[in-house]
Amino acid sequence: MNVAIIPARGGSRRIPGKNKKDFHGRPIICYSIDAAKESGLFHDVIVSTDDDDIKEIALNMGVGVQERVPDMARDEVGTQEVAGHALSMLRFAGSDPQYACVIYATAPMISVGDLVYGLQLLEAGDFHYVYSVGPMMADAGQWYWGKTLSFVRGVSLSHEKTSKVKISNRRVCDINNPIDWKRAEIMYARLTR
Repeated sequence: MNVAIIPARGGSRRIPGKNKKDFHGRPIICYSIDAAKESGLFHDVIVSTDDDDIKEIALNMGVGVQERVPDMARDEVGTQEVAGHALSMLRFAGSDPQYACVIYATAPMISVGDLVYGLQLLEAGDFHYVYSVGPMMADAGQWYWGKTLSFVRGVSLSHEKTSKVKISNRRVCDINNPIDWKRAEIMYARLTR
């Protein structure tokens, strides 16, 4: 059993409301939810959020919501910590997925094929994590798979037993500021025309 966790807090310093902001006619998080659902890889898709609007979007799209406690919604809390907390809560409730995939809420060019390949690589190798990278081998800001126990135990994503999946340059744009957002809009328009 696998679970997708989409961290999507309400606050963002550089792009206000980033995770629910309109991107080509839809809240940007919708693209990540769609990819998770379309992949058929997940028993559960869970949005971890502290924001009522994001919660409503997730529920309207038919996925689960885990309300994020304030300590997990601070700027300095990373996605690995959020995923570890979410998975601990699931395990406490009696669910024990073998693998989990963190899918970024701002990844509109995510590919189902890449998610499938990432899981295959994790299953076949002796890895804690497998994550998406761009052409220069930098984090693509799209997704990373991991063993549930690696998340729960706080094993670092930079651990030596981590593998990478290279994503096409045409689909890589880690959205961190307004310039990245504009660039992603242009790239998405090119991909979908």
